[in-house]
Amino acid sequence: MAETKNKAGVPETLIEPIEMSSLDASFRNEIHSMPNGEELSACFACSTCTAACPIANQWKYKPHQLIRMIILGMRDEVLSSSEIWECLTCFQCQERCPQNVRVTDIFFDCKNLASERGDIPSSIVSLAKELLEKGQLYQVTADWEREDLELEPEVPGLSIEEVKSILKNTRTGKIAGDE
Repeated sequence: MAETKNKAGVPETLIEPIEMSSLDASFRNEIHSMPNGEELSACFACSTCTAACPIANQWKYKPHQLIRMIILGMRDEVLSSSEIWECLTCFQCQERCPQNVRVTDIFFDCKNLASERGDIPSSIVSLAKELLEKGQLYQVTADWEREDLELEPEVPGLSIEEVKSILKNTRTGKIAGDE
């Protein structure tokens, strides 16, 4: 019979241990009290949301893991994660959840909380600034594009100045630093 060697010391784990003193139970309650978080505690980590997500294989934390992290109270980890900002908002996770957890909507809530504390990726800030400057994210620059689509040369009734003015008083204005 072959002998096995016993390793002395701390056993290897697949994940890093969670420091219990760093958990914030109020985070779970905060998300749960939001209109989209009512079913949060119904999640039993079945991974259906992750299986439905078209980009989950690109993420460090999968959708079901992020929900579990919220339930555990891992506020800093969730709100500083890039995943909540990379979500495609395709709602596949939410549509397929057997417990009706509003995963995508919860990620929106997390983005709002992250933005309130200033945890916003620079790419999002750049988009907000561009939106405030131009009044739109995509500008048709060539006349032939509109002609190919059989559209008028100019967008009728488009008032970019009005859009810019409205956006300055929204969260977009805050993100862009144009308060």
